[in-house]
Formats: sequence, C-alpha cells, structure tokens
Amino acid sequence: MSMWLYQMSQELWEPGQYRVDIWEGERWRWPVGKIVGDAEPKQGDTVVFYYAQTGCADPGFYGWAVITEWLPRAGDDQTRMYFRPVAPSDHLKMHPWWDKKAKALAKQIRGNMTQATLWPVQENLRDSLRQGITRCVFGQLVQV
Repeated sequence: MSMWLYQMSQELWEPGQYRVDIWEGERWRWPVGKIVGDAEPKQGDTVVFYYAQTGCADPGFYGWAVITEWLPRAGDDQTRMYFRPVAPSDHLKMHPWWDKKAKALAKQIRGNMTQATLWPVQENLRDSLRQGITRCVFGQLVQV
C-alpha cells in the first residue's frame, strides 16, 4: 500500500476548523486539487494531513487516515478522496508534529513542488514519517 501527503490550505480551512470538524473514526470526503506525479491513491492507502509553515501560525502534521474510496475527476466533477481518520489523529490535531525532523521530512516529500494538494510519500520516507508521528505522540518510538 502507498502513503500520501495531503497539504491543507490555511486560507481555505484553518487549523482551528480542522480541529473542530475532524474526528477519528468518522468518514469524510474531500476534493483533491493538484496531484504530484502520475500515480493515484487507492482504497487502503494511507494519507497524512499537513499544514505548511508558510502562512500558517500552527504548521505541522495533523493526523492520518485510511483512504476508503478514490473517485477520479469525471466530466465537470472534482477528484474526490473518501477517508477515515485513525489514531492518533485526535492527539495530533491538538499537538501537531512540528520540529526540525518534521520540517525536513515535509521538504523531502514535497521536493521543489510546494504548491499542490497531494504528494506520494517515497517508500524510503514512509518509516521516517511513521516513526516521527509515533515519537511525537508517545515521546519515544514504541515497538510493536
């Protein structure tokens, strides 16, 4: 399965509203603008939600979810992603992961294209992203 980074826009949906609206276990549907690369997400992939530092007073990684459905653009309709947020998203939205490692990882994932909605997370960066979220939430890497 693949992992994706969804960059949210402070201008369109500020972090405070994200905190009010998004809860673990609920099903959501969001439009998807520009996708970097040729691949598309599919059911069962993971998506990580991120606010970039530019123009955002509280940047960082805010949560993650499982993609339950992907509806590519058809006619005049937008591409839509259905997803269900999972733990520890409720924690992350209150305490986003934002430190030097998070900033560097976001930069690696987005590369030179920082103005888009969705990026594939390179395979060699997935474990770093998972470990960073785990350390943010638990204060250490928890072995399973």
